[in-house]
Amino acid sequence: MSIYTKPVSQLTTTDLQELLNDGAAENLRLEFKREVPDKQETLKKVSSFANTFGGLIVVGASARSSDGRIEALSGVAEQSGYRQKVVDWCFNGANPPLTVSVSDPLQIPTANGKVCYVISVPESDLAPHFLNGRKGIWIRTDEFSGRFDTQLANESEVRQLFDRRAAIVQRRTDLLARARERYRTYASNVQETKKVQPGATFEFSLVPRFPAVPVCEQQTLSNLITTTRLNWRQVGFPGINNNVISQHESAIVIQPARPVSMIEANVWGMLFYGAQIEAEQYLGDQHKGYAIHLHEFAGLVLIFIAHAAEMLKSLGYTGPLLLQTGLTDFRKAQWLYSSEGGPWMEVKAASGLDDQVLFSIESSTDDFQERPDGVAMDLLRYVFFSVDWPQLTTSKQLEAVVRSGYKFNYWEQPTALRV
Repeated sequence: MSIYTKPVSQLTTTDLQELLNDGAAENLRLEFKREVPDKQETLKKVSSFANTFGGLIVVGASARSSDGRIEALSGVAEQSGYRQKVVDWCFNGANPPLTVSVSDPLQIPTANGKVCYVISVPESDLAPHFLNGRKGIWIRTDEFSGRFDTQLANESEVRQLFDRRAAIVQRRTDLLARARERYRTYASNVQETKKVQPGATFEFSLVPRFPAVPVCEQQTLSNLITTTRLNWRQVGFPGINNNVISQHESAIVIQPARPVSMIEANVWGMLFYGAQIEAEQYLGDQHKGYAIHLHEFAGLVLIFIAHAAEMLKSLGYTGPLLLQTGLTDFRKAQWLYSSEGGPWMEVKAASGLDDQVLFSIESSTDDFQERPDGVAMDLLRYVFFSVDWPQLTTSKQLEAVVRSGYKFNYWEQPTALRV
């Protein structure tokens, strides 16, 4: 039947009539709904298709209870904004979000003013999809009746679904590990060829929680990453004279901010920012030494987050994210700061034990657009606990640090932070 092979955007009344003429029956990939299903019923049906083999829901078609065979195209009243409503339900009502396509209202063959809708659900690589609110994992089955029904998955079925997702999760792990290895290779080369003294490094990366499909083509990455420029310290970020390197699935900007720094963007929507944050500083009485300048570090965190937010918009990705932040070679690093915003710089002793740390935070593109300062504060809180600086982890102190980053970046101070 053509309804299985056509995109829903191309379906017509003729395709509906074909279902009736052929006596189509509900099956693993097809279901008829006489009335417009509500939110919970829609989510249950859509997630069951996504978690199994994909399928179609025809709204406005009735079926016999005995065998699920179509008996009429009675239609439903046209629903205002139905497509967007279903898409919103599927995005916000399940984790991971569900992907669906919804047809235009299709006139039924009797032309009585009523219509049908067809909801198309692809088989999902991101399964299992959980319905929010502890409503479980639903699948399609005919285990208990002659018709194909929706039921909660049992333990064995859930395990199979997680096996399907495992490949996607492994891709995410591999993307992050490859980016870190590329940065370390680059930093080592710079330190060796330009005689830069090694020091503590900050790494910040984000990736779609489930990178199932590429979000762009590789040939567009170099242009995106160089044209997405922000105001930063009156010179712009990334710096205007950066070198852009093309590597497998990625475009990489060299020295976007500091002598040892790097940005990577790849086709899966992953963004990586790395920089050596320990550098020569005046430590008092004109004495120079290696240290991490707290306000400069806060400024880097802010510009990385701001640039990532713009890149995500340019890449067209919307959805859940996994953030990873790491510090390496920081055990002996001192921090330079001014307490209470005063003019005199003070030195905090090194943290003493750990020399590297890596932590992950679940986030979303909404966080980056609506509460970027809150994201920065979340990251900084983890960092300060990691370097034995818990005094800076209160909300008041974190806000002060973020504002010092605004000042370092030459950004206008906001009346209220976006947290």
